[in-house]
Amino acid sequence: MAELGILQPIENYYLIGTYPPLKAMDPVDPMEFLPKATGMCNVYLHIPFCEQRCTFCHFAKEILPEDQRVARYVRALREDLAMVGDLAGRPTAATVYFGGGTPSYLNAEQITEVSRSLRAAVGVTAETEMTFELHPSVIDAPDYADRLDAVAEAGVNRWVFGVQAMEDQILGKLNRGHTAADVHRLLGMLSERGVDNLSVDLIFGLPYQNLQNWYTSIRTLVAAGVKKFNIFPLMFKQADPISAHYRKNPEIFPGNRDRLLMHFATEAIMKEIGFRRGPLFYYAQDEHHSRQQESKFDSTEDINLLPFGVSGFGYVGHTQYYNECTVGGYMDAIESGRPPVWRGAHLSVEERMRRAVMFALRSNGVHREEFRQRYGVDPAEQFAAELRPFVDNGLLEIGAGVISVTDRGAPFADSVAIKLASDSVRARIRSTNLSITDLKHDPLDRYDFSPIERDPVGAGVSPVTRPRLSGAH
Repeated sequence: MAELGILQPIENYYLIGTYPPLKAMDPVDPMEFLPKATGMCNVYLHIPFCEQRCTFCHFAKEILPEDQRVARYVRALREDLAMVGDLAGRPTAATVYFGGGTPSYLNAEQITEVSRSLRAAVGVTAETEMTFELHPSVIDAPDYADRLDAVAEAGVNRWVFGVQAMEDQILGKLNRGHTAADVHRLLGMLSERGVDNLSVDLIFGLPYQNLQNWYTSIRTLVAAGVKKFNIFPLMFKQADPISAHYRKNPEIFPGNRDRLLMHFATEAIMKEIGFRRGPLFYYAQDEHHSRQQESKFDSTEDINLLPFGVSGFGYVGHTQYYNECTVGGYMDAIESGRPPVWRGAHLSVEERMRRAVMFALRSNGVHREEFRQRYGVDPAEQFAAELRPFVDNGLLEIGAGVISVTDRGAPFADSVAIKLASDSVRARIRSTNLSITDLKHDPLDRYDFSPIERDPVGAGVSPVTRPRLSGAH
């Protein structure tokens, strides 16, 4: 894979979250695209509060904020729902996802308040898939039963449970704030409440991880009744503590070979016990893992992604955009009466085509006839030069109806997608990179969830080595 330029160094590995990336975006007027939202949308709400700082987490968060700050944020989030929901025409929610941070950090009353504001802002029907992320530490809260009851009463019908590993040594190094025993306790509580649509998060490539304890983690959770998994390789960003851990002690982390072995071991285990993969990194015993994951990759043109809360990113009216990325900036925007949109990029038809191929390769593949009907060209012909090396090397397969990654190509899907980024987007990112002197604190690097033209973790960037451009953000 090295000869194809897609075997990324461990500390450079990252999945593509948006296209174009944040570094290729500019300030935008939300009034130009929010009113163009599709009649049905996927909705994301971000709760940025946690009880501890997990070493691998790169999303917007604050640790143990004062109660008044949480209350202020909840008020802002409810105003955001009312304001942006109205501008977007109060679409029907195909899916709703409460992410973070730790959504279960909110108390029962706050969970109920937010869910009521959600239902006033968008249409929530019996068909809406509503997902809520839990952290095992919720069991230590004196009102944990009230919180779980409030989540259920809000209409949540899919629960995502952050586990990451089932080895206490690994969990301690990650500063997760829970043990493997806590995981079993929360699984039991959810089972007692009749929760039967539960996805568990796991990460491979973690410190002190090896093939044996990785296998044990999966089999332990399957034996506990888990039927859906979200399984990701460890990703690094400059601002994450785990990046410093890697630079200091790389020997405690699995190398590239072991990371690949963990991926293929996961594939073999899941196939053997009757789980199916789809989209990539998601496994389920059922026919479908979740509507939220499938539509996030396959249907963004027809079912837009509408974010609420700090640092949420969305896709509306052919515009990829980000909300304000700091809690203070987000609340200030809402309290001043304006939508909290920070930066965005309106996509040309060519960029929309590139984005559609990138994201579909992560899921059910690029359906050629649907693509032709939408864009007027065959994706296999339009991007023949970009795709051919991967077809020739067995990573992609171009069928009569679908372009898809092969089992061999699955762990490299995002690295393949990087090759589809346009020259103009790459040039814009490189220009933005020249303006960044602090990879750890600059928001354009910190919240850019993309590997395209990315500086490696540990890169020596300073005002001396990288002069700031005049007029840069």
